[in-house]
Amino acid sequence: MTDAPKSSPSPRVPRLMLVTDRHRTRIPLAHLLQQALAGGVDGVQLREKDLAPMPLTALAERLVAVIPDTVPLLVNGDIQLAARLQAGVHLPEKGPPVAVARAALGPRVLIGRSVHSPEEAANSAGTDYILAGNIFETASKPGRDGIGLDRLRQIIEAAPAPVLAIGGINASNAEKVLEAGAHGVAIISAIAAAESPVAASKELREIVERSTVSVMDEQHQTSIVVNGKENSVSPGTTVAGFLASKGFQDRLVVVERNGSILSRADFASTTLQPNDRLEIVHFVGGG
Repeated sequence: MTDAPKSSPSPRVPRLMLVTDRHRTRIPLAHLLQQALAGGVDGVQLREKDLAPMPLTALAERLVAVIPDTVPLLVNGDIQLAARLQAGVHLPEKGPPVAVARAALGPRVLIGRSVHSPEEAANSAGTDYILAGNIFETASKPGRDGIGLDRLRQIIEAAPAPVLAIGGINASNAEKVLEAGAHGVAIISAIAAAESPVAASKELREIVERSTVSVMDEQHQTSIVVNGKENSVSPGTTVAGFLASKGFQDRLVVVERNGSILSRADFASTTLQPNDRLEIVHFVGGG
């Protein structure tokens, strides 16, 4: 019975991914991750390119301890470290072929790839998702102009997998990126440098949840029942995301899922499944 998780389906492609940069956060990365996950981040990419292998491995092992099994961790570029952690891998555009990563990691982990053009997007067969950018100007790519929304649309049209957008994305422009057809967004500074990573993550999660469902999701809406009424949500929607989309505050609700009370601590990591039945009791006032 203890081996069951290894036979479970591949994790869903995140819609709100945190990409790490320890130089841009004022708190330890493990604490940042805990706050970001509490706010609704549903995927983490470990991207610390200046770290040597041993300290990178040590950091990765500390982060694994705070990331729940329901949230995929992806290691940027290092297939061997990903295999050691039983994590996914995110491949740079000029990195190893997707087939090499898949052979090393197996079929049940996420593999993503960065692209900057429709041509490279089309050349990304076998990936679970594609990361397109940089969309806007960003401190991560000094001196490099953003590719813009029109180019993003071209990448999405050419891509064989869902596309996440990255680069200069924050609460003021995330909705435009999603309306262009992106499945989700990948964020660095807007969460890492925020005064409150929890609040920043929650705001971005709300934008993701209420935005137009990506083209690749439209035919795969998940049907759930909430307080006796049928609702449709996009695949990958969490309980926290659903509550945010309906204007509920976590601290003012009690949620029963399929007959069991759900802990508030699990709202952000619990993904809604087809035919889930939710009973939501909303309290008025602080209490």
